[in-house]
Amino acid sequence: MVSRRIRKGVSRDCGQSRRLERLSIHRRVALVVGICISLFSPVMAQIALPGTKPLTAEGDVAAQMVDGINRFLETATAASVEKRSTLWKRDYKSAQSYEHSVTPNREHLRRIVGAVDARLPVPSMQLEVTTARPALVSEGPGYKAYAVRWPVFEGVDGEGLLLRPEHPVARIVAIPDADWSPEMLAGLAPGVEPEAQIARRLAEAGCEVLVPVLIDRADTWSVIPGIGMTNQPHREWIYRMAFEVGRHIIGYEMQKVLAGVDWFTQENSGHLLPIGIAGYGEGGLLALYSAALDPRIQATLVSGYFQSRQDVWKEPVYRDVWALLREFGDAELAGLVAPRALIVEASRGPQVSGPPPATKERAGATPNGRLDTPPLESVQMEVERAKPFFAGLNATERLRLIVSRDGNGSPGSGPALAALLESLGLKTKPPTLGAPPKDHRDNYDPSVRLHRQFD
Repeated sequence: MVSRRIRKGVSRDCGQSRRLERLSIHRRVALVVGICISLFSPVMAQIALPGTKPLTAEGDVAAQMVDGINRFLETATAASVEKRSTLWKRDYKSAQSYEHSVTPNREHLRRIVGAVDARLPVPSMQLEVTTARPALVSEGPGYKAYAVRWPVFEGVDGEGLLLRPEHPVARIVAIPDADWSPEMLAGLAPGVEPEAQIARRLAEAGCEVLVPVLIDRADTWSVIPGIGMTNQPHREWIYRMAFEVGRHIIGYEMQKVLAGVDWFTQENSGHLLPIGIAGYGEGGLLALYSAALDPRIQATLVSGYFQSRQDVWKEPVYRDVWALLREFGDAELAGLVAPRALIVEASRGPQVSGPPPATKERAGATPNGRLDTPPLESVQMEVERAKPFFAGLNATERLRLIVSRDGNGSPGSGPALAALLESLGLKTKPPTLGAPPKDHRDNYDPSVRLHRQFD
């Protein structure tokens, strides 16, 4: 188990809290070692290999071993930033040369997040309509909102909302945090302040906006029928299963996002419009990763996420990516976006204190795993690390940092959205906030849709 943890790379958390769940195994290893020593000590005393001596460690050998591994990985993690450059062969002669030179790194990123399966074509958005519920769920100033579904893989669809103006000026995927529904980002449900309702604000600016559902952090369906329940968040539940088959919840949800970009690209065959992406919290992670993988995305807004990832092991385990820090921090991901536009918004981040509380009936989640507002200094330093990648391509102005109220303000601030629209080549500005739209569906329960996505 220890060797397997090491092979997972320096991004694997070996913090004390996560080590506890494996300590019993380490104790058994120590017991076997002790038995072997007792059986063979007479032989060892007579036949000592050159430069060796009998093991005489005292105390809890298993805990000492884990502490040593922890120290090694902490040192390797700290050293990874300087060593990453050896894994990149960036060629700044031209944008085409640069794109070619970073292709191996991009393909490695695609592999380690598991975004490797061929997607199904998306000939059209399927309207979610029944005899009891219309597909048209709301109307706002100059746009209509529809409940939609789109194919990703065989048996797997994306679901969410499509906010569609009659004459769109751009096409944008707006990704909420994991605990925000598409309706919240569109102003159709409570829980998000008007300024942060990014989807409806972009729609009011004339953009066609697709808002996907993300798997949330509750533990409602983290159950194996007939066996037991766990307090693992839904994202961890899927992360653990996906890891065994070389996939990742990040990759799966990126594929939902990129399937939306596939549809936007198809729609552009008749009317060419710029394509952008914007995300907050977990959605910010997906926006950054998606833009790093897909050059069709012309401008990207990342809110409440971008920062140094050296402490990624303190974050929830479902953000853990095999060997990530060996090659990629957020700055290196930004380098895969260059020379396309990237707007980093230092804003308030999601507040997550850990998994749902353990109970007698539900336990087993990876302990800790906190999320908080990215420290402004950390955001600024990571943006500084990314600047040389843009500067080498004469695209310095395409990397922008927007600070929302000292780094603790709402995501989707006016300057951030204005920078996104400007980067897409639009002269329009986000309109003044008005009254939010009304959901035409009476007593709509988004958990039914979320359960489908989880399944």
